[in-house]
Amino acid sequence: MKKIAYLCFLILYILFSPVSHSEPDGEWQVLESAHFLIYYHPRMTAGQEIADLAEDFYPRMERLIDGISMGKIEIWVCETQEQFQSSVHAPIQDWAIGCAFPLSRRIVIQNPRIVTEREFQLSQVIRHEIVHVIFGQRTQNTIGDIPLWFVEGVAVYLSGEWKPHDHDTLLEHIVSKSILPLAELTYRFPRSEKLAQLAYAESLNAVAWIVETAGSEKLWEIIDLLGNGSDLNAATEKTLGWNLITFDAKWRESLSQRYHWVALFSSSYLFWGALTLAFFLGYLLIRLRRRRRLIKLGQEESQVDAFFREDESYK
Repeated sequence: MKKIAYLCFLILYILFSPVSHSEPDGEWQVLESAHFLIYYHPRMTAGQEIADLAEDFYPRMERLIDGISMGKIEIWVCETQEQFQSSVHAPIQDWAIGCAFPLSRRIVIQNPRIVTEREFQLSQVIRHEIVHVIFGQRTQNTIGDIPLWFVEGVAVYLSGEWKPHDHDTLLEHIVSKSILPLAELTYRFPRSEKLAQLAYAESLNAVAWIVETAGSEKLWEIIDLLGNGSDLNAATEKTLGWNLITFDAKWRESLSQRYHWVALFSSSYLFWGALTLAFFLGYLLIRLRRRRRLIKLGQEESQVDAFFREDESYK
């Protein structure tokens, strides 16, 4: 079965100090661009492609970068899964394909071949991790205390990964009434891949809801407050008028209001009833079209071709 295309869902974000990782073992080539240093294995050919993808996205982060001093971001492209695991030196799920170390401006990603095999786009992985690094640099005094759902929600939102069909996981859990409270996503996400997908979907939806209800400037005000040392609870209370407990409750309440149409299909009786009605209406429509076609054919047959009409002059 084709995996759900949630690029952001399989990317691990790690909040560690600059000494919590080490350079991956092996021989490395380095490609330097205006804002990045790309480290890759000599047998790999993705160095320039990754540099181009990163530089193409970097100008879109102008608002997030504004007011901070950004050095060059390192992107280490691992050749093997083992190399990727050893370079992180932290608990990481087997399904992760990238991680970011914001305080040291470092990104570590899997071999682009592995990224493709897992049905992800390299560009989206790169963008997601770049946002993490820049956001971490902007909020480096408070980044360790910011709830993980907000950190990931901002990364997905600003990297532009969300697509219309990516609502699937969220809708599934709205219908089954199994949405996770944001408070449960403060420090870590679930270990299972499926629940991690839900956690990322909820994180993005919560951040996007801020923009939908209060405007994008309110989101930037929150980010500015975090950068100035405020915690997220105080930042949301100042900008939105709600502390995190109230925000969580109101956001979950909004899901049933925004996706109320989904509730129509949450009942099996309603679902099968609607499906039966659709088939019945389709059957009636087919019969009506067939009847009209027969009537038209009958009318055409009743008309005598002009060639066979009796000419009055021969009488």
